[in-house]
Amino acid sequence: MSLTLLVENNSRIESIYSLNLLTWLGLDIVVRKKTMTALETLEKDPANFKLIIVRAIIEKEDSARLIVEFLKAKNLDIPVIVIGPSMDIEGSFAHVQNSMQLKPLIQASARALGITAKEMMEKVVPDYFPIPIIFFRQLKRSVCPAYSQASTNKFYLRIEKLQEYDENFINNIIKEGIGTLYIDKMDRLEFINNLTAEFMSLLKESDLSEDETITVNEKSMELVSKKLLTMGITEETIGLARKNMDALRKTAKTSPKLSKLVERMLKNQSGYLFKHTQILTFVALHIIKNIDWGNQEQEDKITFIAFFHDIALETDAQAHICTALDLKKTDIPLPDRVIVERHAQIAAELVVKFPHSPMGADQIIRQHHGMLNGIGFSEHYGGNVSPVAIVFIVAEEFTRIILRRENKTMDRNEMMKELQTEFPNARFQKVLALLEDITF
Repeated sequence: MSLTLLVENNSRIESIYSLNLLTWLGLDIVVRKKTMTALETLEKDPANFKLIIVRAIIEKEDSARLIVEFLKAKNLDIPVIVIGPSMDIEGSFAHVQNSMQLKPLIQASARALGITAKEMMEKVVPDYFPIPIIFFRQLKRSVCPAYSQASTNKFYLRIEKLQEYDENFINNIIKEGIGTLYIDKMDRLEFINNLTAEFMSLLKESDLSEDETITVNEKSMELVSKKLLTMGITEETIGLARKNMDALRKTAKTSPKLSKLVERMLKNQSGYLFKHTQILTFVALHIIKNIDWGNQEQEDKITFIAFFHDIALETDAQAHICTALDLKKTDIPLPDRVIVERHAQIAAELVVKFPHSPMGADQIIRQHHGMLNGIGFSEHYGGNVSPVAIVFIVAEEFTRIILRRENKTMDRNEMMKELQTEFPNARFQKVLALLEDITF
């Protein structure tokens, strides 16, 4: 049997890689947490391995370089994929700088093993897809039903969709001698993506680079959005939401230049929904810090609103729609159109139930497209718009302008002219003036 040797000392990252490499490429993984034990494994039976994936640095040891040098000394031709921020290592097959970007890792692994994209697409998937039961220990619920196998063609429901359980529940199934649970093949990608996001949300910031943190924050935001919409306001979703808000604010505060923040998210292939929310948080906090009535309470409020205002949107296609004309012209399916039309109302209803939500946050979210009830889009904003709402509306429009120009030069004068044309009212113009000082 040909195996892949994974050298990784973070158990959650190990699980992320093992799960995704099994799902996408069908790889059997052998894990070693230390460089020395990995070298001992290779010394004992190198012919067993067709691929090595190794973190560049493990416990301050130059792990990838040591493994590449070992292979060279032993005249072993095993491709090595190096993971994590470091210099390129001569003799390695590929280098994936951001350990949380799985697509480049899967693509590099496929190339190393001679697996074509066509073969991946045509891979035969059984009706019931096997998942090692240990992965279910990391969950409190499964996003799809899970089954145990009684015989070749008989499967029995063991976990209902979104059924809450604890680790003892899984341990009792393991005691029955069951090492694998099965999910419907049509559910497998949703399950894998959900479990990957769960693992990422548990990673410590100290284990990640700045780029990796951005990727994890995006996955975590997708996770909490889905949980809020399916589970509502619970102790679990409250904790995740607050963690996400803290992450957005921290990234905004530690990014001195807006252009650098945009560049980092482009580099990390962040989706539109996440980029919109992160940049909006940066811009809104800049305005609050420089406005005469700004304080910590207002910073908390604007961060809260930035996080929740589009929480009901599920795709980037939905997030690009911001006017009545956009909605009329879109070719997205009818259920998606309904979500877009009502997303402000849905988000506001969630916020009302969120404990200790800032006063008036639900009203601002409901009205952020100009409609009092949060349904649809208006071309004009009423005269009774609150000061915080004006800040948010201006910050969001400035964010849209930035994202339309993300691959172009950020011409401040042109961008400000667009804003001034959009918001001729004197109350809005006072807020626009504060964007003259934003650092590009």
